[in-house]
Amino acid sequence: MKMYSYKKSKSLIKGITLLVFALLLGCKSVVKKDDIVPEEAYSLNGNWKFNTIYGQGHNYLNVVEKSENIIIDNDDKKHVEIKGNWKKSKKENKGATFYKKDYLVKNFKAGESKDNYVRFHPYFKKSGYYEAFITHPYASHNKALYTVKHKNGESSKKVSSRTFCNEWISLGIFQFDNKDDNYIEITATTEGQVPADAVMFQSISKEAFEEAQDLPSKIFLPSHDDSKWHNLKVPGHWGMINSYSNYTGIGWYRKTFELPSHWSQQKDERVRIQFGAVYHLAKVYLNGKLVGEHRGGLTPFELDITDYVKFGDKNVIAVEVNNDFIVGATWNWGGIIRDVTIKKDKDVRIQLQYIHADPDLEKGTATIDLKVRLENNSNKTRTIDVLSKIKEIADVTLSQEGVEVAANSTKTIVLKGSLKAKDVKLWHFDAPHLYTLQTTISDASGSLDSKFDDFGIRKIELTKSQMLLNGEPIRTGGFNRVSENRYFGSSEPLEILERDIDLMKASGANFMRIMHGTQNEKLIELCDRKGILLFEEVNVRHLENAEFTAPEYPLIKSWLKEMVERDLNHPSIIGWSVGNELKLHYDYAKNMMDYVRTELDEHRLLTCVSNSGQKQAYTPETDPNTHVDIIMHNMYRWQGQPQEILNTLREKWPNKPVFISEYGFDPYPTASLDGDKPIVSEWNQHYRGKNEFVIGTSMWTFNDYRSSYGGTSAEENRVWGVINVWGQKRRLFDRFQKENSPIKILNLGEIDLSKKSTSIEITTKETSNYPSYTLKDYKLVYTFSSEKGDVLLEKEVALPTLHPGASWSGKIDWETLNNPYLLKVKIVNPLGYERGKKETFFKVPNTPTIKEVISGNKGVRVYFDKAYGVKEYVAAYKTKTGAYQYTQPTISNFIDIDSLSNSPFQVSLTAVNSKGKSTPSEEVTVTLGNKLLPPVIWHSFMDDQKLVIGYSSDFEDENYTVAYGTNKENLENKMTSNVRGMMTIDLNESVKSPIYIKIKREVAGKSSEWSNTVEIGLKSVE
Repeated sequence: MKMYSYKKSKSLIKGITLLVFALLLGCKSVVKKDDIVPEEAYSLNGNWKFNTIYGQGHNYLNVVEKSENIIIDNDDKKHVEIKGNWKKSKKENKGATFYKKDYLVKNFKAGESKDNYVRFHPYFKKSGYYEAFITHPYASHNKALYTVKHKNGESSKKVSSRTFCNEWISLGIFQFDNKDDNYIEITATTEGQVPADAVMFQSISKEAFEEAQDLPSKIFLPSHDDSKWHNLKVPGHWGMINSYSNYTGIGWYRKTFELPSHWSQQKDERVRIQFGAVYHLAKVYLNGKLVGEHRGGLTPFELDITDYVKFGDKNVIAVEVNNDFIVGATWNWGGIIRDVTIKKDKDVRIQLQYIHADPDLEKGTATIDLKVRLENNSNKTRTIDVLSKIKEIADVTLSQEGVEVAANSTKTIVLKGSLKAKDVKLWHFDAPHLYTLQTTISDASGSLDSKFDDFGIRKIELTKSQMLLNGEPIRTGGFNRVSENRYFGSSEPLEILERDIDLMKASGANFMRIMHGTQNEKLIELCDRKGILLFEEVNVRHLENAEFTAPEYPLIKSWLKEMVERDLNHPSIIGWSVGNELKLHYDYAKNMMDYVRTELDEHRLLTCVSNSGQKQAYTPETDPNTHVDIIMHNMYRWQGQPQEILNTLREKWPNKPVFISEYGFDPYPTASLDGDKPIVSEWNQHYRGKNEFVIGTSMWTFNDYRSSYGGTSAEENRVWGVINVWGQKRRLFDRFQKENSPIKILNLGEIDLSKKSTSIEITTKETSNYPSYTLKDYKLVYTFSSEKGDVLLEKEVALPTLHPGASWSGKIDWETLNNPYLLKVKIVNPLGYERGKKETFFKVPNTPTIKEVISGNKGVRVYFDKAYGVKEYVAAYKTKTGAYQYTQPTISNFIDIDSLSNSPFQVSLTAVNSKGKSTPSEEVTVTLGNKLLPPVIWHSFMDDQKLVIGYSSDFEDENYTVAYGTNKENLENKMTSNVRGMMTIDLNESVKSPIYIKIKREVAGKSSEWSNTVEIGLKSVE
């Protein structure tokens, strides 16, 4: 073998290297321009630090009247100065009380504030520092003006007279000089009814005041010590902490983080932070510098932090959040309520893409318009190539090369294409087929950015009396769903959204004006996949809101832009609404709909939800219904009879279909799950065989929701819903399953088990009925089951396409069955949701067992375990005379027997199904106690090392105590809170076994009995 010297080898390597280099110079390099660019994102979700500064907000539950406080009632002539025509009143509106025996009230007109006010003068004996409070009963004005005159000038605040009634509301902390003319003034600059009831001044220390004045300039600095702050999850809200459950004002978030280690600072890249939503005002600081601000609590925003963020080092982000913005009857959930993400992109990126697919229903093909907005953040003009593909269709591409985008600017291009019939699958609420659009941009250096969006192909058309989906007239409806959960607030996690979407679909919902305000995008994605048609609405309910500036309304335009551009590609959204129940809104609505049509989305329907179209003063010349694509009307009994309202709308606008975007009735008297509203069925008769121009309805509301509005329950919930705030179904749910069914007739022949078959007949509702639509790819599912719910036999039958008014008959058969309890026959849509059912019970239920009885001083609570196939339960008890009294039937797992005086007495329980009643349970002898009954535990679960307990409340309750532990017989831990309806308990260590809880309440210093003991599993959020 020939050996080479080291020197010779080195020369040879050098020669080969030069040869390769020369070859490379002679070849043109190949750069792939369609490579997908992976997203570089870093989530800031998770634990943050949270705290507040004294005087920047208030929690009325923690305000205590003390003997040393200065309290001035409205009838104190020495301390109260009245200017203008104010009247005394003792009227309780919306069930809201007032401070003492009466209050002052005035109906304001615009411009009357100067000469109409009430001033409360404290006449301090000595100078000092005080927190100032006001209290008011319910009145109509949503922004009464309160001004505090103090040593350093005047401080004003607008407070809704509709919320937090008869509670002490803080106006802030102030320094007062007893030589000055100090006062709290109440007036209004806009129309509405304003109350003046009482004020309070509570002395604070000089040290507390000075610290509160000093902290705002330091709290966002990296050097500020947040080690003793609360831990708070993002997304979330500060009401997850008991002491901030009812806090309104400014809260501060902080988090220390490091960017991913593989990220490095590059001249051609930008770093941005994206907030899904922060309620309601946000100021964002990074490493001690103000990065930006955002106003609007439900829409997404992003800030460029390239010049503020550190690579390879610690960063401190601080967010100042203000939730002092209460709209209507919904709760002001304060905090960072949706996802927070840091993203890194090249300096040229895809800012937006919007694909509109228009199907040709005759040919089965579709045309595509794709709008792509490119953003160039560099200092030179860039030449960009754009390539778009549809993931599911291999041979379709849309592209444009050589797009020039000027420095520091954006440019929008439109790409057009077509789809063959074999590639087109239409999106429908029963068959929501989705495609994925993927767009990549590149330049000479290679791929720069990629963006992915799901979309659907569907066609929405309107006639003067119909809405057509893919050429088919449909009449269908659903609900309004308030965007919240009693614990998670408006930061609802995916599992809560999935639960509620499934429940709405299970109840027959297909089309709804979902809610006032931009939705959580995860909810809309679920509607895309589960099949629900939506109108999404900007959060505008009062044009007189001080945030809004007529006539251009720039803030509303920014909210619309943020909402529409985020949600453009969702096929579930078929229209946008620019407001809800506005007054004198003709110009506003017309101009805002024009803005959306011309600048944001030319393809979708537009409306402005109204409750005034039936009024005489609102005519086609003065009401924006003239300019909407579809009339959306909120119809309530105060407006008159339903038929009269519908007649008026049709007479004024004969060429527009109507969707009843809200209808509802009085709240339930209690939070009981036995709530039902037979009037729903009565109102639906107005759409059956008549008023065919009404294409659908959307009930207010699907869920109970938290509220500070006058007339709200002691649990702080508006009890309107089909489900309660914990997602538990009321009786009304079953009613809606029947009302929302497109099936008119579902009949079974005689069922003789020995014959092993019977006939079945199905007829769908005709086009003039409600609801009505074509049933395609549905199936018949029938199941025989035992008393325990075990399936003995289940079969399916594919059904033919059934158009409105069509009939089908067939048979079902079975083998020999071993003592069946129930036959359930269901009509099921392609997604698996039930759209009609028939149940046949072969036996009455088994005898139930009373599990536990809790005795109070005036009644008892009977607990039992619910069994499969039982429709309801009834308790019976013997009176003094020996006669039996029967309770109202319940679907809950307990029965309260109230207003008892004789003791002891006997109680028994009966289970009921459509076959009849069970034999009564064994009687239990009960003796009344000497304490109040405890709260009902509605729901309890563990989340993120917290116990969450939802319970009933009464207005007289002062405190609630929860005993908890892992040993059911020894609940050694206790937690006491004054929070109504729900409390949280932090667990100090990771829990590896179930926890047991019970609760009691305190009224006038006396404790109730303990509740039943409830087991909380390791995973029980739903």
